[in-house]
Amino acid sequence: MTSVAPIVWSKVRWCVPDPADLEASPVEDYPFFREPRSQYRIVTYINEPALLVAYEDWYKGHDIEWVMFNETLMVVQSGRAEMTYWDPPNWTERGTVEVVPGMVLFLPRGTHVWFTVTSDEPFRRVIVDIPNPGFEFSDARPGGGR
Repeated sequence: MTSVAPIVWSKVRWCVPDPADLEASPVEDYPFFREPRSQYRIVTYINEPALLVAYEDWYKGHDIEWVMFNETLMVVQSGRAEMTYWDPPNWTERGTVEVVPGMVLFLPRGTHVWFTVTSDEPFRRVIVDIPNPGFEFSDARPGGGR
């Protein structure tokens, strides 16, 4: 007999990303792919089964390369970067875009991206991952005013 996993329900959550929270977080090695490790800092505000909401800084001289495991929405707060991307599923379509404050980006599951920070100030973004990719973060904040 095959067992069915129970549904895991998310709770109502909300957040107001605060630059002071991010600035108080330590700069760490980005835990994926590249050697030497890129530097970043992160604050996780909402960590529910349905989604993850985080606030991140990336830095000039520390490129970030990634393949999106899930659907990701980014809202750029400050700083600038050049993003090179390869569209899924087979990465034959490539594009480059300058990413600037106020820009909203949608990166579909399977997109291969390379970010090069071009500003001296940190490249700061709010990210929303749907569904939650399940990464462990030690900085998770209690969610949504509860």
